[in-house]
Amino acid sequence: MPYLQAFEAHLRSKDRSENTISCYIRDVMQFIAWYRGKTEYGLDKLIELDGVEYKKHLQASNLSIVSINRKLASINVFCRWMLKQGHIKEEIRIEAVRNRDVRQYKGLEDKDLWKLRNEIHRHGNRMHIAIIEILIGTGIRVSELVGIRLQDIEISERKGSLRIQGKGNAQRTLPINKDVRKAIQRYLEIRPECESEFLFIGQRGALERNAINLILKKYGDRVKVEVTPHMLRHTLGYKLVKTTPLTTIQQILGHD
Repeated sequence: MPYLQAFEAHLRSKDRSENTISCYIRDVMQFIAWYRGKTEYGLDKLIELDGVEYKKHLQASNLSIVSINRKLASINVFCRWMLKQGHIKEEIRIEAVRNRDVRQYKGLEDKDLWKLRNEIHRHGNRMHIAIIEILIGTGIRVSELVGIRLQDIEISERKGSLRIQGKGNAQRTLPINKDVRKAIQRYLEIRPECESEFLFIGQRGALERNAINLILKKYGDRVKVEVTPHMLRHTLGYKLVKTTPLTTIQQILGHD
């Protein structure tokens, strides 16, 4: 599949993660297999109606709306690349599936967030307090959290910011609120002296992603609240949608 190989090379040139590339390629391969089973034409004859028909095919399956929309997003990226390369002549864009009757919120309810945050603060571990405050105050990914270095932090009396290294080595700078600034400053007062440049240091050196998950699970189990870093990311995103332009949310959360 020459188109697919060239498309994969394009994705790699954009510094996409291996997991992202794998998902794109798998979704596009499934679409191509369906297309070839439906028509004798080559991929250079793709038209938007093909995409619309494939969307109907996916909707007739047992896939969730989230899975269907992820597949459609992958195909849209592929079709944009095909157009840019001159392999097809017209733009193809498949609209996402919308189901207003299905509530797809995956964050924490306000009462559960309060219970979790209250438990962590009550326990008094300054590193854990800094972790929860950064996650709920910035919505960064867990991989971005453990990647924070001391030089990425700027805090003054009335404002502060975090420089985040996101997916594909893309950098963004986020403002941090008073609670986040206070939590970081209090943690830095007791942070172990070591050569590591990373912010969060455990008994065996810089914390890794799994350690963050275990820390949150420990507190979540105590107050009977299911929680993951990604759920906290959803929580902030949901709150921002009510008051913040989508382009700003996109920048804050580091979405393409």
